[in-house]
Amino acid sequence: MKNKIINGLLQLVGIMAIGAVVGYSVGKIAGDTLSRGETPNIIFLLLAGVLAFILHIIVHEAGHLFFGLLSGYKFISFRVFDFKIIKDENGKLKIRFERLAGTGGQCLMKAPEYVEGKFKYKLYLLGGVIFNIVFSIVFWLILPSYYTLLFALIGFALAFLNLIPMGFNDGMTFYHANKDETTRFVLYLQLEYVYYQSIGKNLLIEKPEIVEKINSLEIINTNYLTDALEFIKLEGLEYFFEFDALYNEARKLYIERDDLLPVYKIELMALLVKLMSLVNPEDELLEELMNDKTLLARLKQKNPQTKNILATYEYGVKLNDEKALDLIADTRKLKNKAPNLYVQSLEMKYCDYLENKILK
Repeated sequence: MKNKIINGLLQLVGIMAIGAVVGYSVGKIAGDTLSRGETPNIIFLLLAGVLAFILHIIVHEAGHLFFGLLSGYKFISFRVFDFKIIKDENGKLKIRFERLAGTGGQCLMKAPEYVEGKFKYKLYLLGGVIFNIVFSIVFWLILPSYYTLLFALIGFALAFLNLIPMGFNDGMTFYHANKDETTRFVLYLQLEYVYYQSIGKNLLIEKPEIVEKINSLEIINTNYLTDALEFIKLEGLEYFFEFDALYNEARKLYIERDDLLPVYKIELMALLVKLMSLVNPEDELLEELMNDKTLLARLKQKNPQTKNILATYEYGVKLNDEKALDLIADTRKLKNKAPNLYVQSLEMKYCDYLENKILK
C-alpha cells in the first residue's frame, strides 16, 4: 500500500513537471503568434476543447491502427466511447454500441505470428501517442490560432498521460513488454486470444498446444499482462461448464491476489457471485461481495453476462425461479450486447443450461 502511494505521488509530480515545461515552452513559442490574433469567444473555446478531446481519442486509436497495420497486424475492431466498428466472421465491417469502463477508445488487432526475439509490439503500442503528437504539431503549424493551440495542448496532454507508465495505459504496457521475452509472449497470447474471441472461438480449444506453453511459462515479472493468463485459464474451465473447478480456482485467485487491477478484480467478483450462487450459495464470501459498491455498480450494466449472473443469483440464492427465468429472457434479448461472438455464444449456451436446471 505504501509503495502504491509513493508511486502515485511520483507520477503526479512527474505529470506536473512535464505540464510546467510544456506550458512554459508553448508560451515562449506561441505567445507572439497569439498576441496578433483575435481573442476567442470563451463559449466557442470550451466547445472546441470538447471537440478536440473527442478528435484526439479518434486520432490516438487511429495511430494504433496505422502502426499496427504497418507492423503486420490485422484489424479486429475500432471503438471510440460506445461507438464500435468490428469485422465479423465473414470479414464484413459492422457497427455496434458497447461500453467498456475506464477507456475512451480501443483499437484491437490480431498480432503477426510470434517469433521469439522478433515480436513487433513497439510501434503498435506507441502508435497512439505518436499520432497525438504529430497531429498536434501539424495542426498548429498549418493554422496557428487559439483553437489549434488548444487542440495541440490536449493532444500533448493525452500523449503524455498515455506515455508515462501508470495504471494500465500504453506506456505501462510498453514498459512491461520491454522488460522480458516472457511478458512479450504473454502480450501476444492476449492479442491472439482476443482475436479468436472476435470470431466466436476459444484459443485454448482451437490451439491446445498453447495450454502446455502457458502452463510451462516461468513468470518472473508479475504484472497485469501476466495476470490476464489467470483469466484465460478460468475461461478454459468455463467453456466446458466445469463449474466446481471454476469456483475453486476463481475463489483461490480472489483470496490470494489482492493486488489485481481493479478492473480485473471487479470481473472476478462478478464471476464469483455467479459461481457461488450455482455451486455453493452458503459461501460466507457471497454476502460480502454483494455489499461491495463497485460490484453493485458493475451489476447494473445491461449486457448478457450481467443478466446471467443476476439470473443465477435469483435461482441459487433467492430461490426465485420466476425472476430467474425473466432475467434469462432479458439475457437473450441482449444477445448482441455481448463484447464479442465468443461471449455471445457462451452466454446463450449458459441460458439454456440454467433454464434447464430451473425447469426440470
